[in-house]
Amino acid sequence: MELSNLKALTPEMVLVGTGALALLVGLAKQDRVRRLVQWIALAGLLAGFIITLFGGDAMLAQDGKFILAPYANYITLLVCGIGFLSVLAAWDLPAKNDPTVCDSQYRGEFFSLLLFSLAGVSMVAKVNDLIWLFVVLELVSIPTYIMVATSRSQPIAQEAGVKYFFLGALAAAVYLFGFSYLYGYAGSTRFVDIAAKFAVDMGPTGTLPMLGLIGLLMVIVGVAYKIAAVPLHFYTPDVYQGAATPVTAFLAFAPKAAGMVAIIAVVGLTGFHWNALPLGGVHNGHLSSAQTLQILLTVMSVLTMTVGNVLALLQRNVKRMLAYSSIAHSGYMLVGLVAGPGTGAGDGIHATLFYLGAYAIMNLGAFAVLVYFQGKSDTGEELDDLAGIAKEHPAAAFALAICFLSLIGMPLTIGFWGKFYLIQAALMNGHSILAVIMVLNAAVAAAYYLRVIAALYLRDPWSPFTVRTTLAPRLAATVCTVGVIFFGVMPTPLLVSSMTSTAARMTTVAPPLTTPPVVATNVTGGLAQAK
Repeated sequence: MELSNLKALTPEMVLVGTGALALLVGLAKQDRVRRLVQWIALAGLLAGFIITLFGGDAMLAQDGKFILAPYANYITLLVCGIGFLSVLAAWDLPAKNDPTVCDSQYRGEFFSLLLFSLAGVSMVAKVNDLIWLFVVLELVSIPTYIMVATSRSQPIAQEAGVKYFFLGALAAAVYLFGFSYLYGYAGSTRFVDIAAKFAVDMGPTGTLPMLGLIGLLMVIVGVAYKIAAVPLHFYTPDVYQGAATPVTAFLAFAPKAAGMVAIIAVVGLTGFHWNALPLGGVHNGHLSSAQTLQILLTVMSVLTMTVGNVLALLQRNVKRMLAYSSIAHSGYMLVGLVAGPGTGAGDGIHATLFYLGAYAIMNLGAFAVLVYFQGKSDTGEELDDLAGIAKEHPAAAFALAICFLSLIGMPLTIGFWGKFYLIQAALMNGHSILAVIMVLNAAVAAAYYLRVIAALYLRDPWSPFTVRTTLAPRLAATVCTVGVIFFGVMPTPLLVSSMTSTAARMTTVAPPLTTPPVVATNVTGGLAQAK
């Protein structure tokens, strides 16, 4: 690997190095030394954020060989920022079922695994090869399997970890098999070569041979596991309920972000031809890839948001409710992929990236409040656990209510703008029915979110409960709540960042495969490498 390539991965190397250091410090005999791993994790994430913010573009473009578009920077900044807040939410994890006793056994391993997984999420936006894409996706997933199983001492956590691992292995096999089809189709694992092959075969009609189409479909279905999209969504409620609440908050962001970026990269290999072509049928014996991929993503989006919202209505466990809610939000993000890239407000990719950041902020804020409310065990999970909390803890109840209102999409919250941009992109690209379905699903979601808010303010407490005395989860919840309101009133900073990142994505333009391309460009605007 060339020096310029290594410089491009400086933030990820910082995260991995910090994770290794946290792992070693976590082996210390003294508890006061082991506690340092939390500060080490914060320092690593802050360093990665600063490096990306002030030096990301300058580290690349060495001799014109590498280009790091703002797209990759946007993902890395989001990863480091949400990772920082996730560490705060997981600060001094309670041991067993006693909120007053901190866990001194898994602290080092937990934070090191968290950093390793975040490094993988950040790298997904920078890879330009199928092999590297598989490696970084597994770097995201494997640490989370361990985090789920070891986050609590209860059998439900080990059961959740086993389910998560085996289903994750199945999904990995599916999209790896899809990668093999793409390799067999293009004769290369490099994005630029695959995109060039697609461009030649699709031509002006948007058609391609069955081999390439099958590969794309298998990759999308396999990666759907990462974002908890239908049909690979069944594991989500059990895993979310079984894992410790800080781990659940992390699962709601890291795998989803990695999966969404990976789907954008893979579908982007075809150039999103459905934006320029009408839906066709069969051309010269070949299925229209524009029709097939768009229909697949549309069906996945509709089923994912509908199944998630309908099943969330039936839940009284708040973590299971948020699990099904997470499924629904994946369906919302897929609306942007169906709309595809465009100009200005019609850019569905920018809308998806904006919503990814918005969802990460408001969802983490809700989980941080649940971490603060210990309930009768190691977290406040049941709806009855939250009844009447506003009377004794008005600030925490307000934070949870604001985050839930944002998840609904109420005006003056970041969630409103996230849904607005997705619906706007769908309408501007001719997907009015999909936009209407999304609006109806948002209305259904309001029912179960408002039910929790009503329990906070209208019901009487049914039993005493305990709250965490640690400041860090409250700080994480406060920052997220402020972010929800700030970006709800002034969405421009995040909007401009997401729009800049997608506008800078580079469409692969390569000569025929017989002539080596001068520059191999990641179609998602990630890492481009000269060959």
